[in-house]
Amino acid sequence: MDKATKMNSLTRILTVAIASGAALLLSQCNYAGNQSGMHFFLDMHDSPAVESQEEDPSTLDEVYEGNYEKTMGSLESWGGPGSAARTAPEGTVPRNKTPYLIPAADFDRAAAELTNPLRPTKEVLELGQKKYNTYCAACHGNTGMGDGPVTPRFADIPALTGPDSLVLDWEDGRIFHIITVGRARMRPYAAQTTEKERWAIIHYINLLQKQGQ
Repeated sequence: MDKATKMNSLTRILTVAIASGAALLLSQCNYAGNQSGMHFFLDMHDSPAVESQEEDPSTLDEVYEGNYEKTMGSLESWGGPGSAARTAPEGTVPRNKTPYLIPAADFDRAAAELTNPLRPTKEVLELGQKKYNTYCAACHGNTGMGDGPVTPRFADIPALTGPDSLVLDWEDGRIFHIITVGRARMRPYAAQTTEKERWAIIHYINLLQKQGQ
């Protein structure tokens, strides 16, 4: 058998093999009904769905010694070994959320640039009161006098109201910044409250200050 004949035979064999493979793949495509074809990649077909509060076995090999290490997945685990919570990739922004770009230490910039977009309506004040009593009253007290129930354990909590309060003349933007990023012993409350709720809290604090005066 000469070289040309061998090449023709090899070409026919390859053509038949490719055609057979294509026919096999296409035969698994089902365009009607509710029956799936042959599954070639079961990892994609049976992708594990882990709820936010469930244990994720893929993070059980994670090492935690003050810093979270990357696990079997491509994202870091935020909640430690066995946690399903993942740290968002750097630079990503959640849907319907505007990034807060003012540095934590720049209180003067926040005071100058941020203004309360809400009017102190009855509904806004009721919302502010509800969120204030939930997140702020434990330390600052129901009336803002710095006499919340945790004061026996945490001394020198600043008063938000009353003649001796140091925050009476603070701008709304400054208070919003502190609620958002925290200050000193006070941790940030941006995760617990929305921007609207924080502005509503500030309106309620202003109301408490007027009542205190």
